[in-house]
Amino acid sequence: MAQSTAVFSIQGIDSEEDLQEIDNTLSELDGVMGVNVDQGSGDAEIKYDEDVLAEERVKITVRELGYTVK
Repeated sequence: MAQSTAVFSIQGIDSEEDLQEIDNTLSELDGVMGVNVDQGSGDAEIKYDEDVLAEERVKITVRELGYTVK
């Protein structure tokens, strides 16, 4: 297992519900070991197993939910 951390910013988080949606969806991805998103800044830190999941898949999943990833 090769643990990595993806750090990026998510724009468009307007509520606690948005935050929960992102957290729940990312937590369900195979290989994700931890999700930490700050609602105020949109800063995200996602711990994942790079043998199972690519960082780009994490970002694509956030975009598919309707948010902008920077």
